[in-house]
Amino acid sequence: MGLVLLNLLVVLCASNWVVVKDCEHSFDPYVFALFRFTVAALAFSPFLKKALTSKLIRRGGLELGFWMALGYLTQAQGLITTDASRASFISTFTVLVVPMLAGASGKAHVKPLTYFSALMALLGVALLVEKGGAFNPTQGDLWSLASAIFFGVQVFRTEIISRRLNKSATMPLMAAALTTVAGTSLLATAVTHPHEVQNLLALPAQVHAMIQGGIPWWQIMYTGLMSTDAVLMIEVVALHDVSSTDAAIIYTMEPVLGAGLAYVVLGERWGSLGWLGAALIIASSLAAQIVGTEEEVTPEQPKSKQLKGSRR
Repeated sequence: MGLVLLNLLVVLCASNWVVVKDCEHSFDPYVFALFRFTVAALAFSPFLKKALTSKLIRRGGLELGFWMALGYLTQAQGLITTDASRASFISTFTVLVVPMLAGASGKAHVKPLTYFSALMALLGVALLVEKGGAFNPTQGDLWSLASAIFFGVQVFRTEIISRRLNKSATMPLMAAALTTVAGTSLLATAVTHPHEVQNLLALPAQVHAMIQGGIPWWQIMYTGLMSTDAVLMIEVVALHDVSSTDAAIIYTMEPVLGAGLAYVVLGERWGSLGWLGAALIIASSLAAQIVGTEEEVTPEQPKSKQLKGSRR
């Protein structure tokens, strides 16, 4: 059952790239993020009361929500000027950021294979954005790389914070984190599009007129409830039964499916070097996750632990 759920998770995450990219042709990404994460946070709101009663959960949710917000907002910004398929492959760099952060913090001894995999993944990114025989990244490619780094920090900090809490705190922690993401999205929208926020706070008649003015509600509901909330829930449930190594293999299919959907739905096309770069990124990710197991440093009892990435 866990394997079936993880495969469903990968499909949802892959579809997210196409839906968000398609919306950005006609709708501002910051306003879209505001609506998306407000919907996602409202779905977790029954757990928010418990989150507010615990200082550890509040602080953990605020921190994780901050990193998640940076990841999601830079992801949306990147999709304005890069292809959904390229962004989905660049996002795989997250799984290389996590073990390197663990090594830099002294939490784990990082094997040379991990650093080699990171270099190969960067080479893959270079091939992916190559145009006319030159390294020619768009601003969107750089935003997408920044998003992968922010999500890597979030995954790394999630592991540390979750170990300080009981399993029963998972849902309240997610409620606090998603509420923080929604609040950060509101702040970002207020800074970049103050008129839109004024409309949200206006009289009911004005709000009704704005709602009737072309807001992509089905995409907002899909990304908020399915590719955000459902993905979080599936991951929590499935990883009780599936090993991180098996999950890593399944997760690596996300950019492949994302590129396939972008090919069919959005008509995105690559050259041969682009596909070679995508293959390098996938191979580097698999090597880091499956072969490059990190030796975790603990004061009590050292043990080997697989540091895995996280899906969006």
